[in-house]
Amino acid sequence: MVKMIIGFFAGMAVCGLVFFGAGTILSAYAGTDDSGELSDNATGGLTGLLPDIEQIYNQALTLPFKKAESKIYDEDIREFYHELINSTGLGGTGAGTD
Repeated sequence: MVKMIIGFFAGMAVCGLVFFGAGTILSAYAGTDDSGELSDNATGGLTGLLPDIEQIYNQALTLPFKKAESKIYDEDIREFYHELINSTGLGGTGAGTD
């Protein structure tokens, strides 16, 4: 039990050092100085490194429908399918594969 408590506090200390060390390193690489002006890297933080989850989700949701539309060879059915997809909101921009 004592080892577990010591391990917990040691882990918290290591995580704290890593967290504060990463902040120091990131601000050093961002080119911040004492002039008061922050660079884009410093103001954006790590959020600029994250992928656009909404865009990835929308592409994953609509890709099967776009591929299915490309397999439709009858123009009337293709037009109906295209209108159906757009009316449901899955079409977005560039849903047509004309």
